[in-house]
Amino acid sequence: MLYQDLLINVTSFFRDTDTHKYLKEKLFPKLLKRKKPGETLRIWVPACATGEEAYSIAMILLEIQGSQGSTIPVQIFATDLSENAISKARIGAYTKQELETVSPKRIQRFFTKADGNFRVNKGVRDMCVFAPHNILRDPPFSRLDFISCCNLFIYLDTAAQKKAVNTFHYALNNDGFLMLGKSENISHSTHLFTNANNTYKIFSRKINSSAPRLPDLAPRFAPQTAADTPVSSAPSYKSQNNSLSSNSLDFAIDTVLLSDFMPSSVVINHQLEIVQFRGTTDVFLTHPKGKATFNILKMARPEIAFELRNAISKVIKTKHRFRKSGIELKINSTVRFISVEIVPLKIEWNEPLLLILFTEQEPAETYTAQGNTGKSNTLAKDRRIKKLEQELASAQADALTLAQEQEAFTEELQSANEEVVSSNEELQTVNEELETSKEEIESANEELTTTNQELQTRNDLLNESYEYSNAIVSTMHEPMLVLGKDLRVKSANKAFYKKFGVTEEQTEGVLLYDLGNKQWNIPALRELLEDIIPKNSQFYNYEVKHTFLNLGEKIMSLNASRVIQKTHREQLILLVIADITEVRHLLIEKELKEKALLHKEISERKTEKLKLEKAVDERTRELKEANEALEDKNKELVNMNHELEAFTYISSHDMQEPLRKIQIFSGIILEKENQQLSDNGKKYFRLMQQSAQRMQQLIHDLLAFSRLSAAERTFEHINLGILIEEVKTEFNETILQTHARIDAPETCVVRIIPFQFRQLLHNLIGNALKFSNPERPPHIKISCRNSKYDKLKIKALSPSKEYCHITIADNGIGFEEEFSTKIFEVFQKLHGKEEYSGTGIGLAIVKKVVDNHDGIITATSKLDKGTTFNIYIPASPKK
Repeated sequence: MLYQDLLINVTSFFRDTDTHKYLKEKLFPKLLKRKKPGETLRIWVPACATGEEAYSIAMILLEIQGSQGSTIPVQIFATDLSENAISKARIGAYTKQELETVSPKRIQRFFTKADGNFRVNKGVRDMCVFAPHNILRDPPFSRLDFISCCNLFIYLDTAAQKKAVNTFHYALNNDGFLMLGKSENISHSTHLFTNANNTYKIFSRKINSSAPRLPDLAPRFAPQTAADTPVSSAPSYKSQNNSLSSNSLDFAIDTVLLSDFMPSSVVINHQLEIVQFRGTTDVFLTHPKGKATFNILKMARPEIAFELRNAISKVIKTKHRFRKSGIELKINSTVRFISVEIVPLKIEWNEPLLLILFTEQEPAETYTAQGNTGKSNTLAKDRRIKKLEQELASAQADALTLAQEQEAFTEELQSANEEVVSSNEELQTVNEELETSKEEIESANEELTTTNQELQTRNDLLNESYEYSNAIVSTMHEPMLVLGKDLRVKSANKAFYKKFGVTEEQTEGVLLYDLGNKQWNIPALRELLEDIIPKNSQFYNYEVKHTFLNLGEKIMSLNASRVIQKTHREQLILLVIADITEVRHLLIEKELKEKALLHKEISERKTEKLKLEKAVDERTRELKEANEALEDKNKELVNMNHELEAFTYISSHDMQEPLRKIQIFSGIILEKENQQLSDNGKKYFRLMQQSAQRMQQLIHDLLAFSRLSAAERTFEHINLGILIEEVKTEFNETILQTHARIDAPETCVVRIIPFQFRQLLHNLIGNALKFSNPERPPHIKISCRNSKYDKLKIKALSPSKEYCHITIADNGIGFEEEFSTKIFEVFQKLHGKEEYSGTGIGLAIVKKVVDNHDGIITATSKLDKGTTFNIYIPASPKK
């Protein structure tokens, strides 16, 4: 555990932007261009930590191949000492914070979100091979084109750096490149590499024949035996002029023996290439004519080449040493008998190695043209016959071995054939499964079509219900208001606006008692209205006599009852106003006539009385009919409210369910059947998803807008800076992408409804980021201060209150000043949806939140000069 903790795993994606840009635009295209068809681009990333550097290089290469249409295979070897880091790299899962340096475009293309993290796609992972590795001890990779070893040398001493550079020189091709960190260099190994780009620390490999063929590694040999243990020398002694230790003496003796009595030998790999020479080998090996080669069979003399091939084959197969004696080698007129011993080297290396020892077995014989006796002739023939018999027995054994290998190969071929047949059956099964999947897709498509038709039908019903309810309200002759729980006007019909000569902007969101010249601010009426929702009460024919603006003195009859919207869980008050001024004047006229009749004769009075009573009865009947008509209108309003409740229910539930099905089914098709869909089919499914998402957002915003009135108004003292930081966290990714700057006060305590004001900040800051000028980074300034009315001098504010003035200003695209009030209307958008997305409800929500705080909001702007929102809310709660 301590060892793992000591390892340094500091890395990130695209750590050096400029360097990776150079790799993408210059170096990697050059490496891919010089690769021939069938060749592989091989890259090594030592000390890769948790894999970010390797995956960054893989993403860059995929982007290059996509733009150039290259099909050259790429293989990236990524190694590290830490097995824990390698395990994480193989999984390829990273948090959002670890991807801060990756662009959203790359995240969308190369990552898949899973379990709250982002995982590298399989196509990128398949390019990378992760393995534990020590570059100072373990054998390196070979035939590499590029090595990225950034910020490793800063942790190594000079000796270790030299050793690592030697390893990299061996691993790279002649035209390969090495990249180091910005603070690293290879000044101690300039004979191996030359500087290709000093800015980005990229070096090219020199073709250096003096460099060792194999790097100077520390191979792990088999445990030392007793025979390998140095024998201690005799006790050391000292003389007056000379002093020599036993170790120095042993080393000197070993040096003489190795230099003068080294047996003729070579080291080869399994490709039969000679790696090293030892001793004098010119008696056994020669240089063949033609192209230079280190192949042991081509360099061996013809007399020993065949035996050498068989012996090497046996050692590779058995992995045991093998000795072949009695090989006759004739050089000029001299015949030599030699033996060949092949020993597998048991060391850890990047490839297996074999040691071949050549030794002379018997003294050489010299043949002359004359002088040979008959006895010598006979002995030579006997020796020759014996040798031939031995070679015949050896050839028979080789033939038997070859037959056995042929038989084993035939069995393996038969087994492979059976596997091919089995694979064909599996492919047939897969084909059947694909057919089944196709049928399932067709079925899902039919379900989507049916769901779409149902959604269209529901939408038509919704439109019909809305139009029907709207027609009822608009055709009523009596003025009507819908009040919220806080007695602010939520809506009014056309009769109200016509009767009192006001506009929607002057009415909606305004407290009932502040309408007009505050004609409704009557204590008794306030008491009645404030009791309706808590006590579920109602009242009829409450009369108000007042001099109204534009109307003069009028007598109004008020009728009110509670209305509940179940879907929004909102309680409203329906207030109907009837002008009974003429009725009251008729009653007064009746009283005057009655008094006048008192002065007339009794007969005339009786006659007139009868006439008057008849007129009174007629008037009474008319009043009764008027009251009955008013009650009928109240019932119509109740029915209309029920229909509005049904409309809200449909919006929040029935429409969202089909939308979710459309998104789920279209997502399944795009994910699982992507290969079977045409480009147009993929396009239409994506358009379907986008349309469903926009409609779902619209429904969500409508519900949020309507809930603002139903929500409980619980005020709290809150530091505005905390809410601003929470909103900035939500837009963190957008802020990083656009390099936005948000200046806000650290401390500003206000009395607000926290969740509503947080929604206000979210909408205004989100709009400032969305509608920013692409030519400059967004800059948002937020300020907050308390001011009295005499400093603000805004008519809509109360002179007796102190207000908190909050300003939110940006440097975005702005808008024309004529739209400064229109932007707060529902569904109001000043820009096309192709340029900027949205539902047109965001600023309407902002306006309603400010209204819920008994405040006002204004907007000032100029095209391309930014926008400033001024918010004024009471600095203390309303009494």
